[in-house]
Amino acid sequence: MTSTSPEPVDPAGLRVSDVEREQVQQFLARAMVAGQLTPAEYSDRAAAALAARVRRDLEGLLDDLPGASLHAERAVDVLDLQAGVGGSITRRGYWRVPPVVRVRSWVGGVTLDFTDAECTAPVIAIELATGLCSPVIVLPGHATADVDSLRISAGKVKDDTVHRRERGTPHLVVRGRHSLGDVVLRHPRRPRWRPGRRRTDVTHEGDGTPGRRARG
Repeated sequence: MTSTSPEPVDPAGLRVSDVEREQVQQFLARAMVAGQLTPAEYSDRAAAALAARVRRDLEGLLDDLPGASLHAERAVDVLDLQAGVGGSITRRGYWRVPPVVRVRSWVGGVTLDFTDAECTAPVIAIELATGLCSPVIVLPGHATADVDSLRISAGKVKDDTVHRRERGTPHLVVRGRHSLGDVVLRHPRRPRWRPGRRRTDVTHEGDGTPGRRARG
């Protein structure tokens, strides 16, 4: 009686996890910053990494990038922001932004303000899984954004940011899926004068010419 040993498993055919997909997307983002990939190539490969099912799919995306390899044991710095139905997600003021930010919200407000945020990478990927709301992304004046990989149904992108020939820092790559609402990109709003706020006029005593401060 002879026994047969099981055939060795091809590592390239093993299923991949979200951690491995995100790791490859980080490699691709660094390669784009270094000029090894064009923005269009990055968008195509990032979308392929998101859809990858086995390791072979991911490794093919890194073959021509020096020093890039897939290691399942390496952790990926990802910020997961989730809200229940009707809940809201808000980030303002100082907050630390890793290379990947994942946002999941349904029927709730989403505001990501990067004005005073500390971005740990020059390229930040924002992955949306949102619906029935209008996410607002606030960019500092020197930042830029790319929405080419974002899929929207029953809505549109309202981009009020200043477009530049060169990519800014940080550069936000907004991707994923959003439905039933707009995605808004804008710069910080300037403060407006409100009725009831005290104004200060400068006059000379008696003749109304510039001089002494008089509050009214």
